[in-house]
Amino acid sequence: MAATESVIENNIIRNRDQLGYADALCIRRVRMGRGFGEVDLMLLPRRGPHRLVLVEAKLGKSPDARAKVIGQLLWYYAGALALGTQGLNLLRQFASSTPLVARSATRKGLKTLTGGISPPDLAWQELKKGRILKPQQIGLWLAFDGPPSPGLKTALDGLARNHGLHIGIVSVLGRNRLHVHSNVLSSRVSH
Repeated sequence: MAATESVIENNIIRNRDQLGYADALCIRRVRMGRGFGEVDLMLLPRRGPHRLVLVEAKLGKSPDARAKVIGQLLWYYAGALALGTQGLNLLRQFASSTPLVARSATRKGLKTLTGGISPPDLAWQELKKGRILKPQQIGLWLAFDGPPSPGLKTALDGLARNHGLHIGIVSVLGRNRLHVHSNVLSSRVSH
């Protein structure tokens, strides 16, 4: 079976314990706010240092896929930094009350995520209510259908060392076969 981003995401959802998020709720294809696009997978851990985890999946076929995915993940991270604790509760409520919809590959816009608040600007304002998430409360992961390139590891090591921004890497090597190359739970620094 040929790998697709959906195959990668399914494996992450089934094996999220290998990333350190066994009890996390999941939402797929999540709008990250006004103007921030959609992250492939959002995990909402019930305990641990992260309140929110963003996972961006990419196939390694395209020569520039690995470079683009870092930019995408940083873009979604910027949106996540505006989320508040009340917004996080809305996301949890959506994920727990409609798990099949939350895990489906259909896009989830702000109206859906907030239980019907419209227009999108009002929904986004609702998601930003409460104490704003701190950078160390957000986990970041890149997921690929093969091993990461040395250049990607070098780039991510530089971001961690020079900016305190830790991005984990996981390779999905087949059904329920994940290889975690770096773990953001053990390496995340306080800001």
